[in-house]
Amino acid sequence: MYFNGNKIKISFSRPKYHTVGNEVYCTLQYTVKIPGAYSDMIATVSNDKLTYTATAKATCSSDDVFDKQLGRDIANARAEAKAYKHADTLVKKHVRQMVKIYHDMTLDFSERVDFIQKHDAEYVAELSK
Repeated sequence: MYFNGNKIKISFSRPKYHTVGNEVYCTLQYTVKIPGAYSDMIATVSNDKLTYTATAKATCSSDDVFDKQLGRDIANARAEAKAYKHADTLVKKHVRQMVKIYHDMTLDFSERVDFIQKHDAEYVAELSK
């Protein structure tokens, strides 16, 4: 078995901003690429290439002077944090699915091994009579 990449990657599109009064909203689209595990015979799990969206806002308090760029920076950082938290959940789910696939495959193979060993032992015993 080998892995076709060794890093989980999150990629962001250009952020989109929207300002309403003293609030700045940031919307980020992102993709999460998870390396898939493959053997020569079967591809077990394909890469996740879906696009997701994270939105966050920054609000200027009434005591401060509104700074549009600062609001954008804060909203962007919050949107990225949401995206990374969601990506972490996706990665953990993906790993659980991979582990289950391999676990089930291992159990199936063990059952076949037990059957063959029993069958061959009976066959050898029959030939030895």
